[in-house]
Amino acid sequence: MDSPLADVERFLAQTPPFDGLEPAALRRAAASFEAVYRRSGTEILRIGERNDTLFLIRRGAVETHDGQGNLIGRYGEGESFGLQSLLGGRPTRFRATLIEDSLLWLMPKADFDDLRAGSRAFDDFYIRSLEERLVGALQESAAGKQSATLFLAPLSELSRRAPISVPRGTPVADAARVMSEHGVSSLLVGEGGEVEGILTDRDLRNRVLARGREPTTPVQEVMTPAPLTLDADSPVLSGIVAMAGRGIHHLPLTRDGGVVGMVTTRDLLSLQTHHPLYLAAQIQKQDTREGVVEVCRRVPKLFELLLASGLRAEEVPKVMSTITDAVTRRLVHLAQAGLGPAPAPWAWLAFGSQAREEQSLRTDQDNGIVYADDAPPGADDYFAALARTVSDGLDACGYVYCPGGIMATTPQWRQPLSGWLRHFAHWSTLPDPEGVLRVSIFFDLRGIDGDAVLVSRIRTAMVDCASGRGKAVFLTALARQAVQYEVPLGFFRRFVLESRGEHRETLEIKGAGLLPLTDLVRVRALEGGVTVASTRERLTALVARGAMSRSDGDRLDGAYRLLCGLRVRLHAELARRGEAPHNHLDVRRISHAERAALRDAFLVIREAQAALAQDFP
Repeated sequence: MDSPLADVERFLAQTPPFDGLEPAALRRAAASFEAVYRRSGTEILRIGERNDTLFLIRRGAVETHDGQGNLIGRYGEGESFGLQSLLGGRPTRFRATLIEDSLLWLMPKADFDDLRAGSRAFDDFYIRSLEERLVGALQESAAGKQSATLFLAPLSELSRRAPISVPRGTPVADAARVMSEHGVSSLLVGEGGEVEGILTDRDLRNRVLARGREPTTPVQEVMTPAPLTLDADSPVLSGIVAMAGRGIHHLPLTRDGGVVGMVTTRDLLSLQTHHPLYLAAQIQKQDTREGVVEVCRRVPKLFELLLASGLRAEEVPKVMSTITDAVTRRLVHLAQAGLGPAPAPWAWLAFGSQAREEQSLRTDQDNGIVYADDAPPGADDYFAALARTVSDGLDACGYVYCPGGIMATTPQWRQPLSGWLRHFAHWSTLPDPEGVLRVSIFFDLRGIDGDAVLVSRIRTAMVDCASGRGKAVFLTALARQAVQYEVPLGFFRRFVLESRGEHRETLEIKGAGLLPLTDLVRVRALEGGVTVASTRERLTALVARGAMSRSDGDRLDGAYRLLCGLRVRLHAELARRGEAPHNHLDVRRISHAERAALRDAFLVIREAQAALAQDFP
């Protein structure tokens, strides 16, 4: 016959964080609890009182409310409440009331503190705030829990000296002498700390000597204007991605608005040849579509090695998207080598996950083309041929055709600027959620190649959709789409798993978590006039503008990073097993801390959905 504590131990052994205790500690915990039964409606904790007890719900349910009667939380079997007052030693801030007849287990603070002192994991579970628990789970999710590698070190560690600058009117002969005297392969052009351009030894060869220019030619005529820069504290990995993806060889580093260093391909050469991101540089070197396709065969291995390199899982989609950008640009340039130069200014557009920089292993292509309104007659024939050549190349590289036809090969998505402006003007009048759902992908937009001014005009029109006369109707329809997702969290924060099919007992982590999160952040971004496409950049911009509190921004960012990281790790595991990627996560295969954080992430999304529904009824 079981001892009286056997049932208590069995229950605790299945309840975080007690399930992580050593057997002896688990027995002590079981012996420390006192069981009490209370009727529905009983007020367990009152605002202003001290709390020296850990309350664990064995059966029943509890709600907590603030002094104004607002619902703060709802707790069910296996959960604790009143932790803020217990851990902080401060008066209780929220009233706790039973909403069902309940069996509660009560542990004195002294016994609770003994358990915390004996187990770091047990202590962490209780003392970490919601944001800290999300971040902690992300750190645990880091591939192999490896320490940061050289690829995560700041770029400033590779910079050997301060950059040399010359005024824009400096003759190229004088600039060449300065480069020779200082033993550098590039100069910044500008005065007073302002960077107007960059002059490299390759510019001197290709734009001066090869074209027979005079030695007195001012450097401003041959420099590369507005060069790409990165913050000096950015990781080395970001530098590799930026330089390899854009085919550049010199990268100025900035800090607090000023240039503080320069990194070259020579600095990164040894890293590139030993790191899979060397693929991006190889893509730039291919002079045939077949060559690009061959390099892309190694992308799945790249995905696996990115995790092994120590890169955080939630950062992998950004790198994968950068590879997609590099492939697209190379295919565009190869197509133009055959078709000739474009008849008018134009730009290649990316939508959806590529625009948000959230791509994983398996993805289709969502793209379009915009060109200038003053393009000559017949210009669309050129862009149609360009679209077909590039889209066919992307498909051959593994980026399959969009099932919905959202590609530049479709005339509707290959338009002059005025055509795109008409699209967005029309979409702003859509009151139908189904209509909004069909076009929401276009509100994640980024220019990949071509004229940046045209892209900027479209992004301005995109924001105008949410700021014109139809703002309330359009945003309400978009918000309705974002809140219609069912977060897979039951009444008492238990996961709601798939009940049938081959993925039974799993969570569809993309549809249940990432999609509702990205959709609701998109609504907030449009409401706040934010034009960037990345979910995390949107959150940063909203907080910076005061359109979202820092706390809400941090919570949503933490939820996004956790969900994204779990999805990437799932795809990597499926790839190792030779299985096709899917988004069905078996929560039994992740740690206790990650399960707790995943519940927190879903709760954050649910609360954000509720706030959105309240703002857009």
